Amino acid sequence: MKRFLTGILGCLLAAGLCLLLFRFFHETDPASSLEGRGIWQDKAELMALANGRPVPVYGTKKQLAAAAEKAMHQPIPLLTDKETVPPSGDKRDYVSLAVYYWPDPSRPDGKPYVRRDGRVNPEKWDDRRYDAHRFVQMKNTVKNLARGYLLTGKKAYAERALVITRAWFIDGTTRMNPRLPYAQMVPGRSSGRKTGLIDTMGLIDVVDALYFLRKECPEEEWQAYQKWFGAYTDWLLLSQPGKEEGEAGNNHGVWYDAQVCVFSHFAGKDEVAKKILAAVPEKRMASQIAEDGSLPLELARTRPLHYSLFTLRGFLTLARVGEEMGIDLYDRKSSNGRSLKLAIDYILPYAKGEKTISHEAAADDQDVPFWLSLHLANGHYKNPAYD
Repeated sequence: MKRFLTGILGCLLAAGLCLLLFRFFHETDPASSLEGRGIWQDKAELMALANGRPVPVYGTKKQLAAAAEKAMHQPIPLLTDKETVPPSGDKRDYVSLAVYYWPDPSRPDGKPYVRRDGRVNPEKWDDRRYDAHRFVQMKNTVKNLARGYLLTGKKAYAERALVITRAWFIDGTTRMNPRLPYAQMVPGRSSGRKTGLIDTMGLIDVVDALYFLRKECPEEEWQAYQKWFGAYTDWLLLSQPGKEEGEAGNNHGVWYDAQVCVFSHFAGKDEVAKKILAAVPEKRMASQIAEDGSLPLELARTRPLHYSLFTLRGFLTLARVGEEMGIDLYDRKSSNGRSLKLAIDYILPYAKGEKTISHEAAADDQDVPFWLSLHLANGHYKNPAYD
């Protein structure tokens, strides 16, 4: 009997130890409580990278950890830092310059600005007047900190990232207003344009980061982030600029759909995302993808390859959200036979430099995000050519 009781006690102690170990590793794994995998950043792949498996599209663990450490020391850029006050009188409104518009050399004050397609006006980065630079700095800093937290488990990275997101989306004195009436303004011509809504595609990075930071985020604060993105979704759907951008027939329409789907899903408005996703084959694929798989409206631009890859990344973003919603856009065809795979297969030889599109020789460094999106999509396609 004594041996029997000793054996039982030993088993109980072993089981208890196993339970404690399980709880320890489970609770200290920053990825264990994620409620979303991210759209452009994949939880499973980043964790594989943390465990030593190379995932080239992300870089190395050492590189990502270094980026996170650098981000720890970045100042927090705020919309209220700009000197110029928007027409609303509220510095919390985002303001940006239409990037392809330049001063008219024939006029003393350069106004109204004139368009030079494909030529980016460096004035867009002027922090005194515009918010584009601080917006990019914010989303990159938050992204790098969230990645660092996921890879290393260092809470300091998560805490710093949440300080920044609170300032941008929760703090009433500094947070960005969930609207975009002054994006891509043209001096002397317009205080803001519907096309400016594409500026906030970078917020998809922020949403991904918030998913990774979920464990360190108090519930009340999490709901505040959801509320902000829900309010911005409503503005995109109901405002006049939003309605007009939603009807755009080129990359702007695709990216409008992608943003609304990502933001509404994060905010818990899944019915909004599902409605847009269901319409993609006929509203987007049927009209924007040609019979050979090309994107005619993007090929007509001065940077045809860049815009083709940019638009396809938008389509791949929609497909990624579709996976979360149970709506397959990877293999869906429109009524006239157009599909995402058809467009991918058309552009790949050009993206790899095997063919050229007119004067644009090959993809540049800015197309790395496309390759990451295609890599993630290949979890579905499993086509060696896509990696």
